[in-house]
Amino acid sequence: MLKLDRIFKYVSTALHPITNAGIAFLLLTIFSESNSASIKVVYFFIALLFSAVIPYLYIFYLKNKGYLDTVDITERIKRLNPFAFSIISYFAGFFVLWFFGAPVHVQGLMFCYGTNTLLVLLVTRWWKVSVHTTGIAGPLVALSFEFGSVVYPFYMLIIIIGTARVYLKRHTVMQVLVGGAMGLLLTYLQFEMFFS
Repeated sequence: MLKLDRIFKYVSTALHPITNAGIAFLLLTIFSESNSASIKVVYFFIALLFSAVIPYLYIFYLKNKGYLDTVDITERIKRLNPFAFSIISYFAGFFVLWFFGAPVHVQGLMFCYGTNTLLVLLVTRWWKVSVHTTGIAGPLVALSFEFGSVVYPFYMLIIIIGTARVYLKRHTVMQVLVGGAMGLLLTYLQFEMFFS
């Protein structure tokens, strides 16, 4: 039982939404059809800065100030402030990527981070939804638009991280299912309408 605890804690940490953002943007930029490797590096670092570094630094700042007990932000109401800050960061990142002509799927994923997190924030005012499952489902959809069916087996990660979150008593089954469904559906609709 203790071993299973360690495994699920590792899974929960390894598949953290901020980690997923970094991996997804790395793949979307490195395999893009941009003219040069240096431009790809610029796009990646812009995406990483606004999707992961800035939001994480703000969460770390709140933890150091005593507002948060953990970077996992287990208390529902304490998620609102970091979510709001992250939304601003995501949309700022989208406009910077758009201004510099980043690949459309890179722009699209950053835009979806902003809009998806906005909806999660609205829901969080009354109910706690799993950001871990939203944060793995959305990037997988974006990667599917870029790379096609080769990404499909990785959708199992949604089930794996969802199971970990329920086992660790961070979420109920319904919170995990709703989080995953939001990430899948919202990202698919936005990519289909604006970024395909």
